[in-house]
Amino acid sequence: MTEQTFTVTVDVRELLTVFIPKLARQFVAIGGMAEELKGTELTMNVDVSGSVYGYHIKDGVDFDIKEGAIDNPMVHLSISLEGMAKLADMKYIDMLIGAQGQLSKEKNSILATLKGICDFNLKHDDGEVTRLTVTFNGAETPRTAISISMDDVAALGSGKELPVQLFMNGRMAVDGDIAFAMALQPLLT
Repeated sequence: MTEQTFTVTVDVRELLTVFIPKLARQFVAIGGMAEELKGTELTMNVDVSGSVYGYHIKDGVDFDIKEGAIDNPMVHLSISLEGMAKLADMKYIDMLIGAQGQLSKEKNSILATLKGICDFNLKHDDGEVTRLTVTFNGAETPRTAISISMDDVAALGSGKELPVQLFMNGRMAVDGDIAFAMALQPLLT
C-alpha cells in the first residue's frame, strides 16, 4: 500500500489569535492549573517574519491579543514564517500548544526578572534548523545560543530529560553566555 499524505494550510493569524489561546485555556483547565496560575501575568510579543502579535495573559487563561507589538513585553519571540510552519507541523504542534501547560507561578516570576537574549536553534529530523530568538524583558545582553534537536525538546517538555543531562551528553550545545543559559534552565523543564 502506498503512503497517503496531505498538506494542511494554516493561517498564522488564526493560529496565534484563536487556535493556540483556545487550546491553552483547555490545557490549563484539563491540567487543573487554574489555581496555580491565579495572579500571574505574562506579556509577550510573537513576531513571525515581521507580523507581530501582542499578548497580555492573566491567570494563564485570560488572553488579550492584538495585532502589533505591545510595549515592554516580558518575552519577545521572533521566528521566520518557514520556521513557524515547521513548528506547526502535526508532529510538533503539541509542543507549540502545550507550552502553556508548562507555566507556573515560579516560571512566571523567572520570566518577569530574566534579562537577555537566547537564540534557540531547533534541529528537525530532515536536518533543517529553525531559529527561535527569545528576548527577555528587552535586554540585549547577555546573549546565548542553544542548539538542540526537536526530539530532545520533546523529551524536555515531557520531563524525560533535564537540560543538564542533554548538555553533559552532548545532545544540547550552548554557545555564548553560559551563566545566562543556566538561568534559562528552569524554563526548559
